[in-house]
Amino acid sequence: MQKNSIIIIKNVFCVITIIWTLIMIFEYLLILTPFNLQGLIYEVFDFFIIFLYFGIFAVPALLIISIILMSVIKEKLLVDSGKILNIITIIMPCILGILMILTKFNDRLQ
Repeated sequence: MQKNSIIIIKNVFCVITIIWTLIMIFEYLLILTPFNLQGLIYEVFDFFIIFLYFGIFAVPALLIISIILMSVIKEKLLVDSGKILNIITIIMPCILGILMILTKFNDRLQ
């Protein structure tokens, strides 16, 4: 039972990391485009911008927790579960970080 629960917890952290990263990538790509949003679309974008600011600290923390859980499952439980999920969980935040560094993220948001 404990083996299944730690795998479920790891999968939940991985999915949360992926979803948050995708929200941040979408929001940041909207910032990079020269379009001016109007009306309801602007309100939705304005609501999700808080995920972008908070995600600067949350996504790396979620990534570290996910990597720790992945290594615990692989080393102690000797189970290689969710290989594709693990790869996506590691690759997506790295892509986001590289995108943010290359486009001078701090200057764009000010």
